[in-house]
Amino acid sequence: MSIYNQNTIQLTNYGREDCSDLHFWGPGARPCYIIHYIIKGAGYLECDGRRYRIAAGESFLICPYAIVYYYPDPEDPWEYTWVDFIGKEVPDYLECCAMNNKHPICPTECSEKLFSLFKLLGTLDIYKVNRSQANGILLAILGVYADLFPATTKSITNREDDRLDTALTLIRSNYHYPWFNIEELCRMMHCNRVTLYRLFQSGLQFSPSNYLIQYRIAQACEMLRMNMSVKTTSLSCGFTDQFYFSRTFKLQLGIAPSDYRKLNEDSQLYLAYKLLNKTLNSTEGHDTK
Repeated sequence: MSIYNQNTIQLTNYGREDCSDLHFWGPGARPCYIIHYIIKGAGYLECDGRRYRIAAGESFLICPYAIVYYYPDPEDPWEYTWVDFIGKEVPDYLECCAMNNKHPICPTECSEKLFSLFKLLGTLDIYKVNRSQANGILLAILGVYADLFPATTKSITNREDDRLDTALTLIRSNYHYPWFNIEELCRMMHCNRVTLYRLFQSGLQFSPSNYLIQYRIAQACEMLRMNMSVKTTSLSCGFTDQFYFSRTFKLQLGIAPSDYRKLNEDSQLYLAYKLLNKTLNSTEGHDTK
């Protein structure tokens, strides 16, 4: 069974070209996305009525069916490497990056990191033996571009929404670790407690610490309804002290976890629903699934 489909980002070609013979391409169009990384020298890209000079360490993007013409600088002809890729998910990735069809050039920064990934592709059989590994490297390349050259067109509100989504994802992914707390979340988010508090209050009308506690207890309700023991549930929700877990659970729901397990399903669902209404439903508009 293939893990790839028309939505999946797929590497379709890789290559490297020394244009000291003044090799050029175009004007023409191709049916895939292409990123060229300039290893040395310089050259020109003409597209959408504009002409760009591109030098070593820089990159340029070609989008499907865009008419382009690119050629080396005769005084300092370039050598470049490139990747071709397809997939309906590509535009979502490019939305995160400053390099797009309107701004096809990416400046020089951390060029060694990028070049090392391109070079690694040159050692692989990208079509068969190392196909999945090669696709992973392509995603890493796109990730480096997004990290180093993030899109700057989003409004402040959208950027805050993105940060809140990131925080919620980190909580949902790490709540089961006993070492995961608000200090650790701040470290992961590269922000201080005041900033995180304002982010949660603005988006959810919840403090981060209250959200984390209530999320843990909401997950505990699910596990207890699955007939897990109180001890197992406590550990699975990030509590190392079972008695502290029981006190916290009772504080949130008004009933001890051992008694909650004994309730009929309707009563369990009713209490869990009340907690979920306070916690999870406050994330409407911030679905990170």
